[in-house]
Amino acid sequence: MCILMSQILILIGCNSNRLIVCVFEQLIFYLPKYEAVIDAYLDGLESCGMTDLSKVSSAAAFYISRMDVTLDKKLEQIGTTEALDLKGKGAVAQAVLAYQLYQKKISGPRWERLENRGAKKQRLMWASTNVKNPSYPDTFYVNSVIGRDTISTFLVQALQAFMDHRILSRTLDAKVSEAQDIYNAIEKLGIDWSSVGSELEHEVLDSFTKSFDNVLECMQKKAMNIYSFQKHV
Repeated sequence: MCILMSQILILIGCNSNRLIVCVFEQLIFYLPKYEAVIDAYLDGLESCGMTDLSKVSSAAAFYISRMDVTLDKKLEQIGTTEALDLKGKGAVAQAVLAYQLYQKKISGPRWERLENRGAKKQRLMWASTNVKNPSYPDTFYVNSVIGRDTISTFLVQALQAFMDHRILSRTLDAKVSEAQDIYNAIEKLGIDWSSVGSELEHEVLDSFTKSFDNVLECMQKKAMNIYSFQKHV
């Protein structure tokens, strides 16, 4: 779904000569999906007939803390010293590697051709940066994903904590080798990143669907109440 949206929105915007096209990719939990999203964005730009691509903007929302919640449970189930030592490290490690993938894709001859036509980078947006495990520092995720061309989302509490005791340094690509080692170590324990990511994707989609249905139900009830009231006025 995310992949198609990149291409379709860009093509619709270009073919209808809209002034601005915004492409927002949501619910990215694992690296292969993120790579597919970037490729779809680049494909869409290349297929666009406009000479000036500067009116196209995009962001890709990569989720962090939700991944650690699921990974930590699986690591606890394995229960070895090695597995338990990896708790709380997987999500940030994957985010670091996602940033490396971003830098690789947004460079080289293919990107340079698009950039010459005014193309903007599809920025990485870190979602789910709030700490869900109370034993982790309250700014753990926010402090760990600071890097150029990225966007971080905050809950109010996380923003207040960050303003109080933030780390202002480029942390996102400071320990790339370590991140790769952590990613590989989790995989060697039999945990499949893509399977976990796909599981989370469906879980969150179901949650969003229920929330949307609840909103529609509330709106329908309010509409019926208003209609009933007006009938008796």
